[in-house]
Amino acid sequence: MKRLLAAILLAACAALPAYAQFGAFGISAAIAGDDVLVSQPIDENAGMIFVFRLDAEDQWQRVDTIMSDDPQEGDFFGYILIPKGDHLYVGAPSMEAGGGKIYVLQRDADSGQWVHAESIAGTEEDHIGASMVITDNMIVSGGMEGGAHVTVFERADGAWSRTGVVSMDGIEDDDGFGMAVSMDEERLYVGAPRGHDGAGAVHVFGRADFTHEAVLTVSDSALVAFGASLLPTGSGTLLVGAPGISPNAIPDAPPPPGAVVSFVRGEDGTWAEAGTMAGESGDPFDIYGLIMVPDGGDVWISALLANNYQGHLYRFEPVAPGEWQAADTLFVEDAITFGQAVARAADLLVVTAPAANQQMGAAYVYRSAEDGWHMEGTLDSGAEPPEPVTAGIDMVASEGPSECADSLAWQFGCSNVDLLAFLPLQDVGGSEGVTASDIWGWTDPETGREYAILGRSDGTAFIDIGDPGNPVYLGSLAMTEGSRAAPWRDIKVYASHAFIVADGAGEHGMQVFDLTQLPDVEEAPATFEATAHYDGIHSAHNIVINEDTGYAFAVGSSGGGEVCGGGLHMINIQDPLNPVFAGCFAHEGTGRADTGYSHDAQCVIYHGPDAEHVDKEICLGSNETALSVADVTDKENPVVIGSASYPNVAYAHQGWLTEDHRY
Repeated sequence: MKRLLAAILLAACAALPAYAQFGAFGISAAIAGDDVLVSQPIDENAGMIFVFRLDAEDQWQRVDTIMSDDPQEGDFFGYILIPKGDHLYVGAPSMEAGGGKIYVLQRDADSGQWVHAESIAGTEEDHIGASMVITDNMIVSGGMEGGAHVTVFERADGAWSRTGVVSMDGIEDDDGFGMAVSMDEERLYVGAPRGHDGAGAVHVFGRADFTHEAVLTVSDSALVAFGASLLPTGSGTLLVGAPGISPNAIPDAPPPPGAVVSFVRGEDGTWAEAGTMAGESGDPFDIYGLIMVPDGGDVWISALLANNYQGHLYRFEPVAPGEWQAADTLFVEDAITFGQAVARAADLLVVTAPAANQQMGAAYVYRSAEDGWHMEGTLDSGAEPPEPVTAGIDMVASEGPSECADSLAWQFGCSNVDLLAFLPLQDVGGSEGVTASDIWGWTDPETGREYAILGRSDGTAFIDIGDPGNPVYLGSLAMTEGSRAAPWRDIKVYASHAFIVADGAGEHGMQVFDLTQLPDVEEAPATFEATAHYDGIHSAHNIVINEDTGYAFAVGSSGGGEVCGGGLHMINIQDPLNPVFAGCFAHEGTGRADTGYSHDAQCVIYHGPDAEHVDKEICLGSNETALSVADVTDKENPVVIGSASYPNVAYAHQGWLTEDHRY
């Protein structure tokens, strides 16, 4: 998929390996009378909208599917849905060349079906259909990438016509101006989430003649994509989302945590920050604030990657002008990206999760009662999960080594590399929907025989590669009971024991597995159990081990235990079956959230050219925004040595020392 909303792209790039294989049911949702509408705009085909209605037995049923009256591949029909009276306005911003369209549908009084009434077309200059604000006689719309202006359409003599644009001097095409628009009785608000040197901005215009009144920016420099969502809440107040990434932007790396900032307009006409709402999950990125939906005087705010990609929806209620307090939280235990779209009307609430339902997407219908919200139904597109994309590779095990000849080794393209063996995931314990992540190895000190240790999303596989042309799957260690499957599992080895962590897995902790069991497996595949377990952490992105000292360093910890700001959670593993917490190190000022979050690290007894640090235990952390260098010889009193960064850093992901420790 080429472009989608921020959350979809983030999931595809950073969290959910198979996400790009499905149709993204749940990009937008709306409630129109008795109907719930959920869209599925995809680039491989024309977009569509699914219509759901309660049947005579009060069960939600799919009753219709709507496409545009001129469906085209990549039209993105359904990107945004706005019901108004007996009409439905549908944005189709178009993936390809062209300015997009806005379709107006009307409910047929006799059949109850939605039929096309008219459409509004954009142009090469007027990109429309990705953001919309609608009154009885006016539409203001922007495009998928934003632009130099937003376009105004007005209704006269029974038809919509373009009457002008809203812009101002200094707007750049890459500011994302118009990716979000909103309006109250007095003003038009236009988000430019890539403007203001990438931090984002909001432009305020008078509604009467669209005179530019103000530019709003946020004081917290850690917030990114400010202006990606907008919600006026009355009485001169405005909520502005800064979810960490602007809509439709392909992320270079996981963004920082998001937030929503409230602004209040004073009697003198100036705007001031009044407060900030942020998630409490502790996740390094959560996309908090991409979606905001009013609920009477309250507001729902989604954080669709909170709690390790599960997604949460928060309800806030006002306590003072610009000040809000949390009042309710909704989530679905087995959902992923819960909160991508939110619709609220009457006593119904609809929340979508495009990565749920085996990554086919789902929508959840809630109904309010005196004691809160209760789920009433789960909606889906009815489509079958697609076959995995395998790039033409037969998912069967190889039958012995294959030399590289004519650029092919067995079924794989090659250049000067021979294939020794191939085992597909299903041959090493993987079932449908399971993915693989990290791989490590162990050499039996008694026999010299080698073993591969493969991290799956649901556990760890052990493979005997003593005869590399004929690998043997020995068995599997399941993920910690009570944890959940997740894309990342990382393994390192010390003293013939494997130390295993998982990110986004809930209360997983660190598993310890005695590898000396492997040579004694008599009947493969065996079902293994962890030899020991360390619960001082819950989830961790990576595990680093210095075999010279017998210390492990969990990095990117989250979700519980001593997370150490996501930096180095240091563990004494000199007795492998009795790991003991040894200390924390977090290099403040590094990492997307400035907490010292480390994505990966290498820890060594230094023997390089800097005499001052020879024979000390030095850790080099790849900390998202910088390289962190620290002396952790004294685990209770680690010392910062320094940090190094570079211009326009995308993501300091990992690194490795040369053998002489000079570079």
